[in-house]
Amino acid sequence: MVAFVKRYRFAIAVGALVLLMAGYLLYTRLDLGGGKLPVLKESIPDFTLTDLDGEPHAFSDSDGKVRLVYFFFATCPDVCPITTRDMVDVQNELKKRGVFGSKVEFFWISVDPYRDTPEVLERFADGYKADRSGWHFLRGEAEKVAAIGKSFGLMVINPDPDHIVHANIIALVDQAGRLRKYIDGGREDRPLDPEAVVKDILKLL
Repeated sequence: MVAFVKRYRFAIAVGALVLLMAGYLLYTRLDLGGGKLPVLKESIPDFTLTDLDGEPHAFSDSDGKVRLVYFFFATCPDVCPITTRDMVDVQNELKKRGVFGSKVEFFWISVDPYRDTPEVLERFADGYKADRSGWHFLRGEAEKVAAIGKSFGLMVINPDPDHIVHANIIALVDQAGRLRKYIDGGREDRPLDPEAVVKDILKLL
């Protein structure tokens, strides 16, 4: 038994993490926490990436606001466009409430620095009618972005253009920089629920 555990300890550890995340997502989706969002992590280390204008943008620039963070790439064939499309509905609802940009911001961080040039990301943003007054599209070196993903507890693997993997999860961060929730991103068979996301955001305002 000991030899089996030693031989397969990595697979066992990965499986345990997958089950833990699946359990957490089920817990939050069913709202078993009584409506309150727990603090999953007391602080997210600050980071600075480059925006579409080539200017540095620090995560701490948005301290005091609720932030939703998603790792994506523009040529993603499935979950990224679905999640972004659904989050446009969240953006529009927050604009109706007068809080988008002023109290809530989105951070879309590219995991593909090889192909996601500022021009490519700008076309991606414009294609979805993302309002850049409160929606930041950021890029940086592959290793740095992977490290930022790790700080959020999210998987980002991007050693080269042909091997890019990322978690399809949006991290919800409160005004004090505390991680409050993982929101499952959209998929073809199960789109993201914009109404539920807005509800979670409003719990923090």
